[in-house]
Amino acid sequence: MFLFVCAFSYGKKFKLKEFFVKVILSSERYLLKKNQSQFYSSINKYNNIFMLLLVNLFFVGLTVKLASIAPEGSFWYDMALKIKQELEKDQTTKIVVYSGTAMGDEADIVRKLRIGQLHAAGLTSHGLEMISPEIRAYDIPLVFNSWEEFFEVRTKLFPELARRYEKKGYKLLSHFAIGFVYIFSKSENIWGSNLWVWIGDTLAEAQAKELQGIFKIVPLQIIDVLQALATGIVDTVFNTFYALHALQWSKFIKSYIPMPQYIYSAGIVVRKDVWDKIPEETRRRGEKFILENSLSVEEGIVKLEKQTQEELSKRVRVENDPRKIEELKNALEKIKKRVIESNPEIKDFYVLIEKELKEIRSRKK
Repeated sequence: MFLFVCAFSYGKKFKLKEFFVKVILSSERYLLKKNQSQFYSSINKYNNIFMLLLVNLFFVGLTVKLASIAPEGSFWYDMALKIKQELEKDQTTKIVVYSGTAMGDEADIVRKLRIGQLHAAGLTSHGLEMISPEIRAYDIPLVFNSWEEFFEVRTKLFPELARRYEKKGYKLLSHFAIGFVYIFSKSENIWGSNLWVWIGDTLAEAQAKELQGIFKIVPLQIIDVLQALATGIVDTVFNTFYALHALQWSKFIKSYIPMPQYIYSAGIVVRKDVWDKIPEETRRRGEKFILENSLSVEEGIVKLEKQTQEELSKRVRVENDPRKIEELKNALEKIKKRVIESNPEIKDFYVLIEKELKEIRSRKK
């Protein structure tokens, strides 16, 4: 064992193959001089322990830290655990998963990705936009009329979206829908209430400008919203039905506006320099698994969205004032225009989305 530990320290300077040769030959020469039969009996006796040490010390050499704001117990957190299980199968890579507020808001996660403190993340389009803004084109209000439209466009344009992320130094492994976004409130009277917008992204900035005549705008990080709802700083929020439940916001909700505004989406990204260090076979298997698992989770989310919407609608007030809803719809049209014009990369990708939608809708006529 002493020889092995010394050889391990010495062997760091050499390539793995050369190192094993040196360890084996030097150990063999030393022990054969002592006692040949003792040498072979020792090898047989400790073979399993020796091989286990080799695996732990040499082959589990890469640790990938993956973070997400998804709370434990949610569909998205379970997805991260399945990714961990799959990538750790061949014992070449260790995945450490951080959930909830462990790594801060998505802006904090992206900052830690950039400096290498984190290596991978499950991000909503809020965080993904900070890496490459094209993703925001999917979240523009009043673009998709159904889940099916989103699925078809997403599938067609995913290779192009992934290519753009790769140019920024990241591997986009999946892109999936979280759900249609609605406005929910803890107030019986939604209109004029304190509306949360997620600070620091293009969509939130457009919402703040165009909705300020309908609501009082309160910009906050998402990790502060639960407390803000509890204390009354915020009355009203944007969210999907299932995410509202997963983040524990639903317990405050008393009313909602039944007009879906846009489909919110998310994805899994990893730093390209870290991804390339993972063994090729693990990458190939992992990439296929992550994409398929994301689509499976998405399918489950669609069912949960419908189920949660049915349950929540039974206990909360549905706001159906036609004049106010028309005013909101006009504001959403302005938000749409403002987001498209905010960034040339968003505008460029929106053109691709619009082209695919026209083709889809023309086939249905």
